[in-house]
Amino acid sequence: MFKIKVLDRYIFEELLPPFFLSMFIITLVLFIQKMFRLAELVISKGVTVTATLKLLAFILPGFLVITIPMSALVAAITAFSRLSSDSEITAMKTSRVSLYRMLRPVTLFAFLAFSATALTSLVLLPAANTALKAHLFNMVKSQAMVGIEAGVFSSAFDGMVIYVDKMESLDKMEGIFISDEHSAKDPYSIVAKRGKLITDPQSFKVTLAMEEGSMYSLPRDKSKYLLSSFAAGSIFLDINRSLLQGGSSTTDYRNASIQTLLTDIRSLRAQGKPTFQLESELHMRLSIPVACLIFGIIGAPLGIRKSRSGRSAGIAIALAVFFLYYVLIGTSKNLAETGSLSPAAAYWIPNAIIIMGSAVLLHVRNSELNLGIGDRFARLYSRLLRRTTP
Repeated sequence: MFKIKVLDRYIFEELLPPFFLSMFIITLVLFIQKMFRLAELVISKGVTVTATLKLLAFILPGFLVITIPMSALVAAITAFSRLSSDSEITAMKTSRVSLYRMLRPVTLFAFLAFSATALTSLVLLPAANTALKAHLFNMVKSQAMVGIEAGVFSSAFDGMVIYVDKMESLDKMEGIFISDEHSAKDPYSIVAKRGKLITDPQSFKVTLAMEEGSMYSLPRDKSKYLLSSFAAGSIFLDINRSLLQGGSSTTDYRNASIQTLLTDIRSLRAQGKPTFQLESELHMRLSIPVACLIFGIIGAPLGIRKSRSGRSAGIAIALAVFFLYYVLIGTSKNLAETGSLSPAAAYWIPNAIIIMGSAVLLHVRNSELNLGIGDRFARLYSRLLRRTTP
């Protein structure tokens, strides 16, 4: 019994270094795409380093939902690849330790990763999205960050170009021009004499209110245009995209708790209204932690290879599995959007497929059958490295 406990601890400790290393690297890669925009805020718009660090903290949970499952998969593949290449797997099997028995510490590790992902997906992510909106709202109120500058055409807001001739403050603007091409069918332009930003502390929305203006609508066929005048008008500005271009949406349902999502789904169903977005958000939050649990377990048989070559191919195998999973998710979600699948099926069918694949692979590895999948990835990865290395 003592030796078995030592073996469990040995395998578990083998999983930790590649897990934390891959967590750091993958999270850093995801952060890099935001770094340039955040650096611009600090340098050109006077945002403090403290405010920028808060932004990073609020963005982090959205990254962890991706990085924890992928790191769990990389850790299991890398650890068992190392054990396999050093013939330690062979030694364990010679000592009558089956692959299923080796999975006990891996299952514990995968469960811990599953718990961390579930906590992040169900609790931290909605809270972080709400905190991010509040933080951006406060930055706008303090005038530390707004994508509008006098005499400059600003394209900070998604699909929209804004020009202000004079601006003494956010409450006093003159000579406003807006070109909005959100609608590919009917883009329009707005010209107004005066305007100001209005912030709503309840909904965290920022609105540009305008006076004495005109709106020009130019259909794509260019055969005619529509002109209308207004004494007062307003347009909503997406402050999230103005700060983090290409960032995730912060619509209300992404900030809602699980209980709120369930309540809203029941309410909309009772009114006969569509609930696809809400159901998709609900099942995405629930299915990703389960996928993390599966990835942690499937990594062990994927990492076992008979050859000694290509230890670093674990990352390539992990990427291939992740690519397959997200192809399945994307395909199922597209079918759900057309009405061919329910949102529940869209997110749980890929998990079911991965579970069945894991069961087959575990049986194959435990029965000493060699399909050569891991070795083929190892050889392919090695050839790619040789071709790209100068």
